[in-house]
Amino acid sequence: MFNQPVFSTWLAQAANLQIRLPIVWQGQQHTLLAATKQWLEANTALKVYWLGADAPPSATMVSQGRNYQLLGTECDVLIINAFSGFAADAVAATSGCVKAGGLWLVLCPEFNIWQQQVNPAHQSLLPYPIDAKQHQGYFIPFWLKQLQQANVIIGHNQQLVQPLQWPILPKITDVSPPFASQDQVKAVQAIQRVLTGHRRRPLVLTADRGRGKSAALGIAAAQLIQHTRQGFIITAPSPQAAAIALQHFQQLTPVSEHNLLRFMAIDELLAQVPTAALVFIDEAAAIPTPILQQLLARYSRLVFATTEHGYEGTGRGFTVRFQQHLTQQCPGWQKLHMQQAIRYQQHDPLEQLIFNSFLLQSTTPQFNAVAEQRYDIKCYSAQDWLKQPEKLQQVFSLLSLAHYQTQVKDLASLLDNPQLSVITLETTDNVLACALLSIEGNITGDLAQQIYYGERRLQGHLLAQSLAFHCAQPELASLALLRVMRIAVQPELQRQQLGSQLLEQIDNYAKQFGMAYVGTSYGVSIDLLKFWQQAGYCPVRLGQTADKASSEYSLLMLKAITTTSEHSQEMALQFRQQLPSLVAEHYPLLPAKLILALAVTKQQQPLTALELEQLWLFSQQKRPYELISHLLLNWFNQHFTSLPEQSALTLAAKLWQQHSWQQISEQYIISGKKEILAGWQRDLVKHTSLFAEHLIGTTK
Repeated sequence: MFNQPVFSTWLAQAANLQIRLPIVWQGQQHTLLAATKQWLEANTALKVYWLGADAPPSATMVSQGRNYQLLGTECDVLIINAFSGFAADAVAATSGCVKAGGLWLVLCPEFNIWQQQVNPAHQSLLPYPIDAKQHQGYFIPFWLKQLQQANVIIGHNQQLVQPLQWPILPKITDVSPPFASQDQVKAVQAIQRVLTGHRRRPLVLTADRGRGKSAALGIAAAQLIQHTRQGFIITAPSPQAAAIALQHFQQLTPVSEHNLLRFMAIDELLAQVPTAALVFIDEAAAIPTPILQQLLARYSRLVFATTEHGYEGTGRGFTVRFQQHLTQQCPGWQKLHMQQAIRYQQHDPLEQLIFNSFLLQSTTPQFNAVAEQRYDIKCYSAQDWLKQPEKLQQVFSLLSLAHYQTQVKDLASLLDNPQLSVITLETTDNVLACALLSIEGNITGDLAQQIYYGERRLQGHLLAQSLAFHCAQPELASLALLRVMRIAVQPELQRQQLGSQLLEQIDNYAKQFGMAYVGTSYGVSIDLLKFWQQAGYCPVRLGQTADKASSEYSLLMLKAITTTSEHSQEMALQFRQQLPSLVAEHYPLLPAKLILALAVTKQQQPLTALELEQLWLFSQQKRPYELISHLLLNWFNQHFTSLPEQSALTLAAKLWQQHSWQQISEQYIISGKKEILAGWQRDLVKHTSLFAEHLIGTTK
């Protein structure tokens, strides 16, 4: 049944219907690989991508872990050799490369055998010391169960087990180049209105993958460049994410104008705030809301383009959180959703298969509930999801909604990693809140010492490794630890203490299993810091590299459960005392408000009467800042917690972070150095009023 004429007939029909042909072919490894390679030898004109082992020389190998290198490229055939392993993340991501009329082919063992085998391709998802070559997870059985409900051709050796339900031929709508669909035309028109219309009316452009969203940005920029010579900026989580837009722009403009649309990394854009007629943010959902809010505050003409859900793993938190902020700040903002697929038709079987089998479809329920309603507390581990796939869909959707970079590999981890568990607050029908937990630690003394010396790194033990290496506490790595990886509450139910109640249940869970500490690591913000502090967590380390996508620093926090809290409190005090001396070199992008919330200072030497006199003279504009800056630093270290917010923020930015006067002026909307100094001098007089009279008396 699976021979050259049959394949050719199917592919011709798929091309006619503008769909991709999904086939899952089970059987004997040698037989299937030989037949596939023979078919490829007879069709050498086809562009072939190959995921897995035993690729023929004519195929392009897709490296696991680098599957996103192919985003924006196309192939005629994508073959997944699942005999050598099934990398869920790579399979989902690369499927978008197959063009209409193309073939997506999975070669795999017989289903009843495959679901009982190990999956070496998921080694990167398993914590030390679990070996994927010996560990049997639950992702493959789960995926095969999902496959039974999909519209896909399934073969068993030479037998056709399940045929394809061929969709109806779509209506064809002609458009003129450079456009590929009517949706793309509308998108470019909407982008043009952002530049030519009123200020402060940004556009949110959303689409599933393959709709030409990024191309629309480049086309619009090429057309709009005729209206302004000021130039445009495009930013994204990575240069690769902006490549398609730049490519289309450069194809439609002369070389001399290519520099009029330039890519800038997010941290660079926020630091420099260059002038631009229009700023494009591609894959905006992969950028945390606070960063988008900063861009919104600094530019009046913006286009936010994003994949709301899908292979890129962007999550849907953007939809709820950031668009609420847009409504508050820019009531006239516009939204346009691109629905018409470009590379294939809307009812493409492969797209539906990928979305459904990897739980990428959105299932966000609407809640009218309040926190007072009764709910159950449940705990799930990997084996539980096979029996409750609907619950897994709800949990994964909620995690995707709450976190800006949830990926297919996170779904695979839930099913394959036995050290992960999920605690939920749920009603009969819906999950209200959930937390993803990782059991870590219990590392032997010798191995903990090797981590401490920087000689070893262990997969899946982020908390234990950070405590041993970064915090210089190798003895803590040998203890039983629990890490809260993610916590999520349905948006309509937030601010009702469900998150705090969930943390209480996590404490109970940790006590039940004898955990010494519970820890968490997250991109720090003021609101999140308060949330974790209220639950009794102490900050013990701040990562020294800001996340490239978010510009946020990762904060590690710890809470003692079955041990005394003295050790964690000592670590927290040491970290907080060191922070002011570290921010200038290591945390240039950390908001001063966060620094003030985290920092404490060591006992300072009291200022002498002469030094206090110098500060008083500064407050009276009789001493320049440069002459008394060292005294002001000493004084600020003693009194920063009791100063008015504006002065505390600007003094921290200058004295601790060593920002320039221009940086402080731009960030806090102050006219310049003179006005900054005047504010400090006014507050210095107010704050030192008790000893000011004494100083006045001594200086007469």
